[in-house]
Amino acid sequence: MQTFELYGVAWLVYFILGLALLALVSYKVKNLTWPFKFAIISFLAVGALTPEIVTSSSVTNAETYAPLVITSLLKAEVEGTKAIVSGLVQLVIIWGIVYFIGMSIRHFLTTRAKR
Repeated sequence: MQTFELYGVAWLVYFILGLALLALVSYKVKNLTWPFKFAIISFLAVGALTPEIVTSSSVTNAETYAPLVITSLLKAEVEGTKAIVSGLVQLVIIWGIVYFIGMSIRHFLTTRAKR
């Protein structure tokens, strides 16, 4: 897989900025109940940090990863709303898995603490 020179640094900066966004949002929704707060934070995290493979159609035929939300919006220029719907379906499936795992861990920890 051929990528540009600062590919790792770009993802690191993007990841740090994503975590900063999540910290700011979690501060703003601190008065909500835990399930709603977790739903909002996890949806934003999945939306911002889920990568998708992007294949270049140039001579190099390079493959790189980019955030799914951004690639879906850029594909919408060519493919129309089909790309946005496909990206949203992928995000909802991934978010559902993350939300289920998070709620299961929370339930396990709270029931274990009550013993």
